[in-house]
Amino acid sequence: MHSQPFQDRVDWHCYGCGRLNDHGLQIKSHWDGDDVVCRWQAKPFHVGLPGRLQGGVIATAIICHALWAATATACRNEGTEIGEPMGFAYSTTSLQLEFLAPVPVNGLMTLRARVTAIDEDTATVSCSVFVDDRETTRAHSEHRRISLPS
Repeated sequence: MHSQPFQDRVDWHCYGCGRLNDHGLQIKSHWDGDDVVCRWQAKPFHVGLPGRLQGGVIATAIICHALWAATATACRNEGTEIGEPMGFAYSTTSLQLEFLAPVPVNGLMTLRARVTAIDEDTATVSCSVFVDDRETTRAHSEHRRISLPS
């Protein structure tokens, strides 16, 4: 089993998860049982209201993490490894967010996602964000599987 984060196995420039994007969030996701988990620390420039993480940054981290939950689940179900060249990825078609509590800009976020439905075309993902074991954000998202150029 791979211990390397999913995102570090591909050469992508995505703002949220691409390891090759020096200006991006560079989230790192991995399996924890049937959940996909990511721990991410914001930078001071991700601030929204004073002392609080900007909501769009939270949404970006959730979207990328959910996409990787879908990708990892598909790969696990199909018996394939995440790595170059990836023949597919997921694209978000719907995102519902509930901001339950403010996220301090200096708080370590733990994102915990689980695929609740998946078929050959779509995946549904539930994701929660925690800071100090307190749920701060809850998300439900839909994603379409797309082919990548080889």
